[in-house]
Amino acid sequence: MVSLTMAISLSALCLIALTYAVYPLWQLAFPGKAIDFSGEYTPPTVSIVFAAYNESSIIEDKIRSLYHTNYPIDLLSVWIGSDMSDDGTDAIIRSLQKEFPNLNLNVNEVRSGKSATINRLVALSSAEVIIATDANILFKATTIEELVRPIAQEKATAVAGTLKYEDKGVASSTASNEKAYLSLENAIRRAESRKHGICLGMEGGLYSMKKAFWQPIPPNTFMEDFFQTVQLISRDQKVLFNESAVGLEDVSTSLQEEYKRKIRISIGNWQNLVRFYPLIFKHPYPFGGLFIMHKVLRWVTPHLYLIALAAGLFTPNWLFFTAMLIGLPISQLILLALGWATPLAYFYAMNAALFVGFIKYIKGVKSSVWQPTKRNQHEA
Repeated sequence: MVSLTMAISLSALCLIALTYAVYPLWQLAFPGKAIDFSGEYTPPTVSIVFAAYNESSIIEDKIRSLYHTNYPIDLLSVWIGSDMSDDGTDAIIRSLQKEFPNLNLNVNEVRSGKSATINRLVALSSAEVIIATDANILFKATTIEELVRPIAQEKATAVAGTLKYEDKGVASSTASNEKAYLSLENAIRRAESRKHGICLGMEGGLYSMKKAFWQPIPPNTFMEDFFQTVQLISRDQKVLFNESAVGLEDVSTSLQEEYKRKIRISIGNWQNLVRFYPLIFKHPYPFGGLFIMHKVLRWVTPHLYLIALAAGLFTPNWLFFTAMLIGLPISQLILLALGWATPLAYFYAMNAALFVGFIKYIKGVKSSVWQPTKRNQHEA
């Protein structure tokens, strides 16, 4: 007979397996029918908005990638919010304003963070469609039109683009793990979009939406992309994934950088969970089920792991649980310290970051001011 503590421990582990194994396999096994976005459309006016803080190493390449696309230049405006950059970013943008029409620079008077900066830029825009991006995401020739076409065709209110990592030849186990994770996430979002008309989580570095449906991001919000995703779904609007809308990003090769980024992501996750959990009951399917299996269970994986460990210590098999739930992560972290970031070690490290983010959220979030993630850094 299974004891209560054994049942609790195994149930917690099964929930972790559900979100990391069962749900992805279900989505990938039944990916749904591809959505056809190839039809004609009338190009609307578009504003590309993004915040920048000390992006002098990439900002010129970013701007040139926006203007060297197939989209009509006369329908395009670019709005950059500099969050008090002090590395020459503003000077580079001003020099490029002479070359590119409708390139606008708005400089914050105080450090404000990404969300507040984006809110200000969207308010300044009069375009029909907003494309939100990040300073380090480079566009391809067709990126803008692929983000805009489904909206112009009235097939979607918002479109999630496809981020692809490029490591530029710098070998790293962290880079390999991140690229594998992003590839899996793109496949899951594609399947959700095809089957349910819900892309559960647009990437903040690459998405578009009708400006009429934009809602100001609440103060001190991290993960503003997920906020916009769910506020649209709550209004019965379609958020679709378009794998042809590609943006290129340098993958971080530093575990420390990814660890800090995952902490910020975790803070934003909890902010959005507290805001939107009632929607699970209002729209139990498909949103509620997908939200729980794809997102919430991942966010609480560290908590489930601790529950499994605590309950396992009070079972007749406590030695097994101790070896598996304490010995295994310790051995993986030792490997990590020696420079071998196995997928399992990466899993433990990133979930540790999620738990740290939860603690920071509980303590209270007073600012969403950020430091840009360093790219192409060797692991240390």
